[in-house]
Amino acid sequence: MLQAFPKGLRPKIVHHFLNPEKVVESLDIRPGNRVLEIGMPIGFFAPALLNKVDAGGAVYVAGPNQDAFGKLSHLEHRRNLQFRLLADILTGEAIANGEIDLVILTNLLSSTIKPDSFCLAIGQYLKPDSEIVLIDWDSKIENVGPSMDRRITKEDALKLMHSCGMRFKRVLELPGYHYGIIFSFKKP
Repeated sequence: MLQAFPKGLRPKIVHHFLNPEKVVESLDIRPGNRVLEIGMPIGFFAPALLNKVDAGGAVYVAGPNQDAFGKLSHLEHRRNLQFRLLADILTGEAIANGEIDLVILTNLLSSTIKPDSFCLAIGQYLKPDSEIVLIDWDSKIENVGPSMDRRITKEDALKLMHSCGMRFKRVLELPGYHYGIIFSFKKP
């Protein structure tokens, strides 16, 4: 993505973009964990997640259709990477109940009409005491990302996730254009 910017400008803007390896390193992911990544861009964290979960774990990447997984074709040989259709995630047909240790939701609140449908649908897949990482566009920065009327503030994201049974755990320190919040989920 940075290749689109002139070389002289790249060093000035690189600190505003997410570094998937740094984000994943800051999360409590262990070898053998099962992680579900839903978001835009599709599979952004997948390479870093695969290294962290190791061969005993699994990374599920959700997308709107099979064509969406094309940019991850270089990772298809990895047995622990699995692609799932987003429609199957929302209907509960994609993953066994109680299988997921951690979910990463990226830029979903700002790109969907019904953001509450995501947090309600993923609850069935989560193990007891699992975590949800929510990353979305900061509503204070106007010149990059989706239009301001599509963005959900950090405060509204906290309320939304709380209404879905998620409990605030900590803020994830992110550079520039995004905010990050980690939630815990306790199954009833």
